[in-house]
Amino acid sequence: MITFGSSQRTRTKTYARLANAFKETYTIKTDKGLINFRVDSPGSVPQDPDSNRSEPETFEWIRRYLKAEEVLWDIGANIGVFSLYAALNKENNVLSIEPSAESYATLNANIRLNGLDKYVKALCFAGSADTCVLDLYMKDTSSGASHNSIGTNTNQFGKFEVNGFQSIVAITLDDLSEVKGILLPNHIKLDVDGRELEILKGSSKLLLTIETILVEIEGSNRGENLEDIENLLSNAGLIEDTEWRDKGSGRNRLYKRDRNL
Repeated sequence: MITFGSSQRTRTKTYARLANAFKETYTIKTDKGLINFRVDSPGSVPQDPDSNRSEPETFEWIRRYLKAEEVLWDIGANIGVFSLYAALNKENNVLSIEPSAESYATLNANIRLNGLDKYVKALCFAGSADTCVLDLYMKDTSSGASHNSIGTNTNQFGKFEVNGFQSIVAITLDDLSEVKGILLPNHIKLDVDGRELEILKGSSKLLLTIETILVEIEGSNRGENLEDIENLLSNAGLIEDTEWRDKGSGRNRLYKRDRNL
């Protein structure tokens, strides 16, 4: 005999299966081929790669600098647009770091959807100046959302209204690089909504080993944080390619290994 409770549970599970079956898939076209994305929210629908809002300079950086068999760390991977693009030829390994549980779930779905499980490894961590447990202050809790912040309700544009919290392990990139099984990067993409300086402070050893780093520089990073960011990178032997400032969205700056040092 089926009770009301169990019948209601069965109906709810059926609705859940139907909802999952009818989730949309969105596809973008790149020079490397098509990339598919599971649509879990409006924010999980990526921009066209040619749009400045999609940061075409980041696609160009990956295309020009990531050589076969090199490793990319995507810090602030979100739903995985650049991680997937970097791995699409199946010639590279990518480590994707994304603290938001919602975006992380979509990121993993997208990795599987594109058959890149062997090439993209995703971790639900946050980069930080110290290894500890912190709260993720969420301006928007949905998948693909941006402008959240670790440990504070302030991002690169100032304070924001908090609509949710999530406890998260924060780890320095230097500590992460010591974890058994982690492939060390040749290149790093750093886009973490204003926490770039803190992450760089926890990466002094790792920065000495990489070839390039693409850093989002806007808001507070263009003002009060810029000198400290550039000093940390310069001390690691990385100098800015100033020609990159005016590319695409204009939000990212490229720093490369100075071979004269």
